[in-house]
Amino acid sequence: MKRFLAILLTTLAFTFSLSAQEHTRRPPATAPARPTPTPAPVDNGGWVRYNSVNGRFSVLMPETPEEKTDTTQSDHGPYTTHLFVVRDTKNVYLIGWVDYDPSFNFNRQAELEANRDNFVKGINATLVSTRPLVLDGYSALEFSAETADRMFKSRVYMVGRRPYQIVIGYPKDDPDSVATNRFFNSFKVSPY
Repeated sequence: MKRFLAILLTTLAFTFSLSAQEHTRRPPATAPARPTPTPAPVDNGGWVRYNSVNGRFSVLMPETPEEKTDTTQSDHGPYTTHLFVVRDTKNVYLIGWVDYDPSFNFNRQAELEANRDNFVKGINATLVSTRPLVLDGYSALEFSAETADRMFKSRVYMVGRRPYQIVIGYPKDDPDSVATNRFFNSFKVSPY
């Protein structure tokens, strides 16, 4: 799990550094090596509904996300991390999930809390708020964290043996509650 967070945080840091350097919209990212399972139709608001068959989720995002996948060996067996990232002119949207080795046993609540704590620590942020939720029947934690110039809102879900994390990061002085609510409310996981 630490590797998942390291990849997530590295992606987040890299995305923010690019955002500071780039002021024009870049062309869409090159398609990932494996084909996108479902075409990404555009909804009426201009956002793309992205459907991941392997990830068993759908979500609205400003554009089709770039996918990054990494398999790592650990003391608990191999695990595979999947990340989906979109950056617009001010916000960063991230979705990630981990597939653990079937023999690895973990405490579900501890896994949610570890994701939250490691994320906050990894971006050198301060935890602002946290609350447990049940969303669509799944245990979750929703939390907010802040750095000197950015706010982050995140939800961590446990769906079966798979932890999912969704994150939006935005400038502290320019919150976008419409984009945040649209992103979070559109995230749906299919049952196993």
